Amino acid sequence: GPGTSPETLRRVQESVSVWEPLRIELLLTTRGGREFWAELDWTPIADANGAFTQWVVILRDISDRRLLEEQLYHAQKMDAVGRLAGGVAHDFNNLLTAISGFSELLLDELAEGSEPHGEVLQIKAAADRAAGLTRQLLAFSRKQIMRPMHIDLNALLIDMERLMRRVISADVMIRTAFEEPLPSIYADPLQIEQVLLNLVVNASEAMPNGGTVTIETGTVTLGDAYAARHHGVDAGRYVCLVVADTGEGVDRQTRERMFEPFFTTKARGSGLGLSTVYGIVKQSAGHVWVYSEVGVGTTFKVYLPASDAPADPAPEPAVLETRSGTETILLVEDETAVRDVARFMLQRRGYTVLAAADGDQAMRLANRHAGPIHLLLTDVVLPRANGRRVAERFLMTRPDAKVLYMSGYTEDSVVNQGVLDEGIRLLEKPFSESALALRVREVLDS
Repeated sequence: GPGTSPETLRRVQESVSVWEPLRIELLLTTRGGREFWAELDWTPIADANGAFTQWVVILRDISDRRLLEEQLYHAQKMDAVGRLAGGVAHDFNNLLTAISGFSELLLDELAEGSEPHGEVLQIKAAADRAAGLTRQLLAFSRKQIMRPMHIDLNALLIDMERLMRRVISADVMIRTAFEEPLPSIYADPLQIEQVLLNLVVNASEAMPNGGTVTIETGTVTLGDAYAARHHGVDAGRYVCLVVADTGEGVDRQTRERMFEPFFTTKARGSGLGLSTVYGIVKQSAGHVWVYSEVGVGTTFKVYLPASDAPADPAPEPAVLETRSGTETILLVEDETAVRDVARFMLQRRGYTVLAAADGDQAMRLANRHAGPIHLLLTDVVLPRANGRRVAERFLMTRPDAKVLYMSGYTEDSVVNQGVLDEGIRLLEKPFSESALALRVREVLDS
């Protein structure tokens, strides 16, 4: 067939010409036109005089094995890139916390409307845009903090329909088909909204001349046979979200790289939209598959585990004030710039701050401090001992104190599968002064 490798065929011909045994893997085509991978064993047979007279050829269909090997290789590649992206995002978030934080402090000292104020405002805006990119990297690397609840996917899609129509081209139609009733899913609703928006925007951009985006929901049961042919999939009942377009479609090479971060076929794309989808779905214990054909369109299928629990009511938005305080806070952060900006922000709010670069220094400060320490504010990732161990040591001597962790990405000492351990409070980097003050006040008053 057209996919058969000419180079491999030449190897076969050379071996046959000199009667050499050979084992190869070759992409072949059936009479009906279906491509399949075959493993061929060529063994020459000699007569009583030692002259080769015939061949025994054993052909095995190894399509399923090749498919699983390709899926495993792809999963390993995505995991490796994810670990790299998560590490980069962690370090970058520390830099952004300092850039954004000091910019915010400086803005308060400059006259609004002045040229220096405008220039610093541009720095702050650039840092905020960069923070958005790091959030996408964290989503891909499955290092986001999740706040899962039982969700009615149909209700979420209906609520988002007006927003979806605003983010697509005017000549693109949206068609929906929802299965009723639909089991709930256990996921972070904000992250699922992000998945849907990214898929819909991607579908719209694939149809520059207009077309139709179809959004469907349904319940499917993936059996053992399906799981055996799809790496990383567990058999069971799933809620399926389908987003299909009638756009240009992509070839096989592009399809295999669609979920890689920074890979894009668009002139002005960041290449993080579909990688964000991949990371969120994987972190939610789900799977995402893409089917595409050039000139026909593309279909994304997102499978999320179905739950028997009823959907949770939407949480009421909390109304909190970013009040100041007079309490004493022990701040532990190994990055000097982050430690300084957090200390300045807290001192401006009236707090007394004891600042330490690691756990040992923090314990020395705590032991020397005669008065009460009301809050331990510690980074999760610290040299020698992580933030949780520092907190455990600290609470042994000051059991009445509160603890607030901060981190640029999830770390196993405070989260389990992206979900905060019970009783853990976390401030995510990069943070603003108001976000820091709000979280500190919330923990102190709890």
